[in-house]
Amino acid sequence: MRVLLLHGFTSHPVKTMGPLPGALEAAGFAVSTPALRGHGTRPEDLVGVRYQDWLEDARAAWEALPAPKAVVGLSMGGLLAAWLAARGDAEALVALAPALGFAHPLARLAPYLAWLLPRFQGESSILDPELRKKSPNYRWFPTRAFVELKRLADRTPEVLPRVRAPALVVAAEHDRVVPRRAVRRYHDLLGSEEKRFIVLRDSGHDLLLDRKGEEAAREVVAFLKGER
Repeated sequence: MRVLLLHGFTSHPVKTMGPLPGALEAAGFAVSTPALRGHGTRPEDLVGVRYQDWLEDARAAWEALPAPKAVVGLSMGGLLAAWLAARGDAEALVALAPALGFAHPLARLAPYLAWLLPRFQGESSILDPELRKKSPNYRWFPTRAFVELKRLADRTPEVLPRVRAPALVVAAEHDRVVPRRAVRRYHDLLGSEEKRFIVLRDSGHDLLLDRKGEEAAREVVAFLKGER
């Protein structure tokens, strides 16, 4: 089976996935890790990118994969993964800390703040201080790019009930970026008859790069193999 891995907002398409690509390949899966527009280069490349561009990139990568196939998304990637799974041709959906809501108190004001604050500093997304130093994520991002992420988050609830594929939704215990209630809402809105919600302990938002990254990868592999 082919597995499409979709990274998060400001994340690197491969490095942010930590041990997951290798674990999937070792288990016999073929892995695709596309870069969504504006990512994997520099923060300035996010200027002018719309959420529709990320959807277009995700759809193109998905359509390039032959069946059978599954999709795994981290944070923003978890939102995009739902749009793909809602098409009806996914064998499985895995959403890791899907960004259906935001913990930052100013997040809802971003469309207005963009005029005053053209860029924001990134949140601390890794719990372990030593591992945090190695984060490949952008250190800052254009405020207008975050507005596009919020627009994607606001629209995603409409597609979640159309997902019928078996689904695994993972929340991080110490997520300072996406509140657990938002991840739970994502799970609850899924139309899948078979769906599972777990909380990964001792982890921040970028759970594949944190202390329990190997455990997170094992959970995903086991789910895709039908073992859990």
